[in-house]
Amino acid sequence: MIRPSTKLEVGLISSNILSIENLSSFPFIKIDGKSYEDFYYILVKFESYEILLDVDNVKPTKEFEQIIEKALNSMKPLKDLQRIFNEYGHLFPQRIILGRSLKIILPDSSSNNTFENVKSLDDLDVSYLLTQKGEIIEKDNLSQWFDNTRYNLEIIEFDNIIPLYKILKEEQIKIDDILDKFNDFQNSRIIMTGITDLKDLDNDEILYYKHINLETSLEDENYEVFGSIISKDNSKLDNIYVNFGLYDFNGFYAIIKKSEIANTDLKNCYISWMIVGRLSQLSVFSPNNRDFQVNYFKKLVELQSNQLNYRIETSFSLSEGYTIFAHAYHSSTNYEPNNIIELIKWSRNSIIFQITNLSQLNLNDDSLTETKNIISMDLNICILPTDYKYLKICNNREREYHLIGYILTKENLEISVEELV
Repeated sequence: MIRPSTKLEVGLISSNILSIENLSSFPFIKIDGKSYEDFYYILVKFESYEILLDVDNVKPTKEFEQIIEKALNSMKPLKDLQRIFNEYGHLFPQRIILGRSLKIILPDSSSNNTFENVKSLDDLDVSYLLTQKGEIIEKDNLSQWFDNTRYNLEIIEFDNIIPLYKILKEEQIKIDDILDKFNDFQNSRIIMTGITDLKDLDNDEILYYKHINLETSLEDENYEVFGSIISKDNSKLDNIYVNFGLYDFNGFYAIIKKSEIANTDLKNCYISWMIVGRLSQLSVFSPNNRDFQVNYFKKLVELQSNQLNYRIETSFSLSEGYTIFAHAYHSSTNYEPNNIIELIKWSRNSIIFQITNLSQLNLNDDSLTETKNIISMDLNICILPTDYKYLKICNNREREYHLIGYILTKENLEISVEELV
């Protein structure tokens, strides 16, 4: 007696899969929440033989391995894998039972919750059963039916089920790694990176809005962008400031502002950028930088006209070689990069930024109160560990570039009194 609770379980029973206890262990099967509590199955099985399949002796086809590898290297690996398993199947049985089987579906109102043998059919007021092909077999003819069909074997159950991708070797490890990363709902990852030229900008302007189109659309607007303006020789330009905003599924804007002393031809410059976010929300995950660990967080900073340096505490330890990116978050009506942010010092659990607000430089302390001189802003901070020196570019696969951020070095390390003792 089997009582299915979801539409998926009904489909599994109809396919002779009776013994899956934890459907969540099959990651590419979509589990529906629809309840099926008003009927149950009575199954009568006559088992004759079993076939055992050792997964270590099963070799997937070359074609299957190749399409799996292609999906793993795509920009949307989870969706592409889902599509493949929807086509090829999700399950692999390690035990196949041959024999004959009969069944009947009963409403839950006829509940006698025990069924031990054919004689129990009398207690349930069942007069017939159905074959797998839908043929009606009267209860009184069960023995005769079995004698006449005992050599016409059919598959009556698939047992000891594992996910189909477990028959793979190297690809299995990669799939598990992808699943672990997509199931991480707390931490952010590098979604994609890029370099965009500025050939279309006008050098006579001071403020520019450059739209950057994404080759692969995202599925959410909840992400952050970090980056810098760089020269042809891959060096960061300090007199040109950039911020990012107006995010949507297909791209974002880089808002670029030149300082008055900047004498740079922007047409020969580039924006290097990276998108950081949670995989479960965005679905996109470039294969180029998947091993990067990213620490991303926001801190509220209150800028004051008489203060330049601000200490930001971190919830984790910092080390030499880490790379820091920082951008100011502005309201949806103002993305202009008015804040010049520079890393001054760092310690094991904090970073000291020098933040100069360009609009604040014109404040007159005699005419404004100290309270009015305070400007609040969110500081978006992204920290990459020391394990990697280069990021691969998603829209330029021929090139790697040095991380354009602030590097934590011995020279800018702040040593406390306790560390000197």
